[in-house]
Amino acid sequence: MITLRQIFRVVQTIAVPLILAVVVRQLFPDKVEEETPPSLYLPLLADIGFVPRPLPVTYRTDVSELGSYERVSVLQNATGSPDVTAVLLNWSRFPNVLLITSLLCAPWLEDTIAQVYIWNNTPRKLSYEDFKNTGCPRAKVRIHNAPANQLFLGRYMACAQAGTPYCFIQDDDYMIRSEIIQTLRARIADPGAAQAIHLLPPHEHLSTTLREVHVKSPGASLSDVYTSFAWLGHGAMVRRQEVQRFLSLMRRLNAADDEMKMADNFFTILSNRVPEVWFDQGFELGGGQPFTVGSEGDERNRNYTLRAAQYLDSLTRCGRASCDSSGTIAQQERPSLPYVSLDGSYTPSHGAHAVCRGSACVLETNIRLVPDGVSQVATVATDILALERRNEEALGDDGKSNYLRHPPSNGVDLNADTVFRSFTHARKGDTISLDALTDISDAREWTAIELVWLVNSATEDILQSCTFGWSADNVTWHDAAHSPICYDSALDATVEDEKVPLRECSVQMLVGSSALHLRATGRYFRAQLKEDSGERWVVAEVWLRGL
Repeated sequence: MITLRQIFRVVQTIAVPLILAVVVRQLFPDKVEEETPPSLYLPLLADIGFVPRPLPVTYRTDVSELGSYERVSVLQNATGSPDVTAVLLNWSRFPNVLLITSLLCAPWLEDTIAQVYIWNNTPRKLSYEDFKNTGCPRAKVRIHNAPANQLFLGRYMACAQAGTPYCFIQDDDYMIRSEIIQTLRARIADPGAAQAIHLLPPHEHLSTTLREVHVKSPGASLSDVYTSFAWLGHGAMVRRQEVQRFLSLMRRLNAADDEMKMADNFFTILSNRVPEVWFDQGFELGGGQPFTVGSEGDERNRNYTLRAAQYLDSLTRCGRASCDSSGTIAQQERPSLPYVSLDGSYTPSHGAHAVCRGSACVLETNIRLVPDGVSQVATVATDILALERRNEEALGDDGKSNYLRHPPSNGVDLNADTVFRSFTHARKGDTISLDALTDISDAREWTAIELVWLVNSATEDILQSCTFGWSADNVTWHDAAHSPICYDSALDATVEDEKVPLRECSVQMLVGSSALHLRATGRYFRAQLKEDSGERWVVAEVWLRGL
C-alpha cells in the first residue's frame, strides 16, 4: 500500500526541478534571436546598379574563345571578420540615409562592415524602428541622437567611439559602391599605407591638387610644410586612431566650438601630410538642403581653410597654436604633439589613383594630369588659396576641361563611351598599372591572365611601344613575354564631342599549369612606355581577365 510519505516524495522529486527551472528561466531568460525584416531597398539598389553582377570580359562581339574567361576580382571575403564602422551623418536627407544604410548592410559587405553608426544631427529622435526595413540587424545599427547640430564634428566623434580599427565616412548625398569600400579597406591595411584615403570627384580632386603646398622651413623651425585640403564626405577610409589623434590635437590647440564643428576644413591640413586622394566612381543622390552652397558656403570654407593653415604655420614653426615674435623654438623644447607630422620624413607622391568600378582594383599612373607650370612652392601655408588661383591660371581652360572630362577614373568605369586622356603627349616612362589588391592566386588557380585595353588607334601604337610586367610587391617587376594583340570592337568613345572608334588590345601576362607546377601569381600589372610619342594617351577601359 502506498503511504502519504511516499506520495509526497514522488511529488517532491518532480516538482522541485520544475520549480527551479521556472525560477531560472525567469532570472536568466533565453535570448531569442530577433528576425531581421528583409531590406525593402534591394530592388532599388539593383535598378541603379549597386548589386554585384557579372562583368564583361570583352567588348568584341561573337568571340566564343573568350566564353570561359572572367574578370579578375579576387577580394571577396579577403578581409575575414568585419572591422570597419561606417559613419553617416543625418541632417536633411533621411530617405538617402535609409538607402545608404541598406547598401552598407547588404550581404556582400558582411565581411567588411561591422557596424553602421548613424550620427543624427536633427531635432527628430531616431530609433532602430526607423531602420528596421533596411535589412540591418538591430545589433549592427548604432544611433546617436545629438542634443544639437554638431555639423562635421559628429563624424569624428562617432569614429572615435567606434569599436573597430577603421572607419568609413561619407555624406548622405552620395552612394559608394560596395567593391569600392572593400578596395579602400584593403589598401589602407597595406604596410606603409596612408592613414586616410579620400575619394573625390574630378572637380574636388583638381582643387586638392592645385592647393598642394610645400614650404621650406627656416633653419630654427620644427618642420617643413607639406599639405593640402580634401573633403571626407565623398567617401573616406580612415584609421580610428588617426581620428582620435586629430581630436586630441584640436583640444591641444584650444580650438573654438565653431572650428570643432568645421572639423573637415582642419583634418587634412593639420596632418602636415599631402592627403591620398583617389578619383572616385561616385553616384550623387542629391536631395535635402546642402550645408555648403552658394557664395556664402564657399566663403565660409575659405575662411576655415585659412584658419587651419594659420594653425599649421604656427605648429611647424614653434609647436603651438600661435608663436611669439621670434616664431622659433629651441630644439630642447621640441614639443610632442599628436597627429601633426613634424619629423620631416614625409615624401610627397605625385602619382594619380582611380578606384575601379565592378572589380575590386585601383588604377595607378604617373602620367602628368597638369602642366609643369603648376607649382606647390609657397612661403607660408596660408598661401594655399592664392597658390590654387595661380595654378588655375597655369592650367588654363583647356587643361581644366581635360582634367574634369577625361580623368583616369574614366578608364575603369565600365563605360566605353568615356575615356582617360593625358594632358599632353605620351612620354618615355609613362606607366599605367592595375593593383588587384591581393595576389590573384588567392581566388583560384588561373591558367592564363591577360591585361586588356580598349583604346583608340593612336594609343594602340603607344601600347606597341610599351613593356608589360607584373609584380607581387610593386618593387620587383617581371617582364611579360608577349606583345599586344589588337582587334576591332563595335564601340566608339566620345572625345571632344566626337566619336572615336575603339580597338581592344590584350597582352598575355601570365600562364599557369598544374601539370608543370606553374602558378599564375601577382598583384600588380602594368604597361610602361619605352619612348616618347607625339600622341596623347586615350584609354576607354583597362581590366584584367583570366581563364
